[in-house]
Amino acid sequence: MTKKVKVGNRSIDEAALLAGLANVKEKIESWATQNELWHDSGFVTPFVYHDEAPRVGEPVLLVSEGPIARVLYGGDGACGEYQTAFESMLEELGYWYEPENHYSFVLHPIEDRLAEDLLSLHRWQWLQGLAERKMFELHSEVFEYFAKHPEDLQRIGWRQFEELLDAIFRNQGFYTELGTGRNDGGVDLRLYQDRAIPEVVSLVQAKRYRNPIKLDAVAALLGIAAEERAANAIFATTSRFQPKARKFSLSVEQRFDLPNVELADSFKIGEWCAEVGQHLNNYFSKGLAAPPVIMEQTGPDAGSIVVAHGGWDCLMNYFAKVEADFPHEAILRPIGHEIVSGDGQAGTEVPSESARVTWTQEARLLGFKKERGSIWADRKFFEKWDGKPQPFHGD
Repeated sequence: MTKKVKVGNRSIDEAALLAGLANVKEKIESWATQNELWHDSGFVTPFVYHDEAPRVGEPVLLVSEGPIARVLYGGDGACGEYQTAFESMLEELGYWYEPENHYSFVLHPIEDRLAEDLLSLHRWQWLQGLAERKMFELHSEVFEYFAKHPEDLQRIGWRQFEELLDAIFRNQGFYTELGTGRNDGGVDLRLYQDRAIPEVVSLVQAKRYRNPIKLDAVAALLGIAAEERAANAIFATTSRFQPKARKFSLSVEQRFDLPNVELADSFKIGEWCAEVGQHLNNYFSKGLAAPPVIMEQTGPDAGSIVVAHGGWDCLMNYFAKVEADFPHEAILRPIGHEIVSGDGQAGTEVPSESARVTWTQEARLLGFKKERGSIWADRKFFEKWDGKPQPFHGD
């Protein structure tokens, strides 16, 4: 009997899903190998390959610079025969395919339920990957996930739970000091109103527990806050609080001589996540919100112009401005271009912040820094613009 795993509000059989994907890949590779089509080909997981949040209907990607790529694009003669055979086999497996470009092809399930289960699994895997890289702060999908599924806070590690809280408070505008995680004297986070002002606004204790939090734990945090002369304390947990603990917290609120102790269970933390996720989504996708507060501390490349090149049977330039520069990530604001030589079919162009952006509808892009200073965003490699007009041409 297989064990099902709860991912969000879905109960999925992770082992069966992975085995099913492995079977599909094995059948395709075997067929292509028998027909001598598998040269320079392989499978990758799209969200890993593109280093971006998983998209709907993209559980596996076939990447090929060999003959199977020509087959999947179609053609006369043997290519057409192979394409028909491939499509028949793929349909029997319950999948279909769509070209992503001239060398990669998305394989997606025909059945909606399977597609949704695979998406749920991959979203959780993506979130775990961000946690391992300590990259919670700027990813709206992280906060949106826990806003919808606060019960899954229990599934991340205790240190990752502390780091998530740190990311929440930083997005709320606090300057934070995250403890070492061990021997911290009962305080996991210290919140300050401003980096330049050393006065503590609130002390935070984080407990990734399953059992309800008792009165004595809340009282102990109150004692620590009083000793450190902090006006506020927050007890944040993936669990819930016993009635006596909540009653105690309410009674403390009436005392002007004692610090306030706010109790935040998984549902309250989910509400915080919803607010942060909405703000980040408005900023990145719609351009409607103010920049995240954490952008106040950015690196030396902020303000520089970057450019990516692409196109199929053409050459296009994609310009953007670095709005924020972090150790491992960068926020890019797409900008337009101005033609300085040639015509609309071929010539050279330069970036223009006043020109209309035609290559994306996103207001901002979150990119990962790669080797030699490049930035990977929107499935493009951006590099610092050298100040020279960039060539372009159409079909």
